[in-house]
Amino acid sequence: MNIEFNNQDSRLGYLNDKLDDLLEGINSSYGQVLFDELMIRLHRTISDFNEEITLLTEEVKGNSDKRAEILHTLMEGEDPSPADEQEDTVEDSGGIDSEVMSEWEKRLEGLN
Repeated sequence: MNIEFNNQDSRLGYLNDKLDDLLEGINSSYGQVLFDELMIRLHRTISDFNEEITLLTEEVKGNSDKRAEILHTLMEGEDPSPADEQEDTVEDSGGIDSEVMSEWEKRLEGLN
C-alpha cells in the first residue's frame, strides 16, 4: 500500500482504513453499544486535541509577536512604555520589589 503522507486525503484514507480494521474486530467481539461508546470517545479525544493544539499555537504566536515587538523596540533604542516595563519587571523578577530592580537598572545604565 503506497501512502502519500504529504497529501491530507491520502493520510485520512490510510487512517480510516486502519481504524475500520480495528473497529471491525471490536464490534464483532464486544457489540454495537461498546463500539458506539468508543467512537464517541475517539471523536471527543480528537476534538480536545485539536482545541489544545489551537490554543498552544495561538499562545506561541502571541509570545513570538511580543518578543519581536520587544526586540524591535530595543533595536530602535526606544524606551518601552511604562505599562510594558512594569509588566515585564514583574514577570522577569519573580516578585522582586521595584526598589531593587531600579538599583540594577541604574547599574546597567552606568555600564553603557
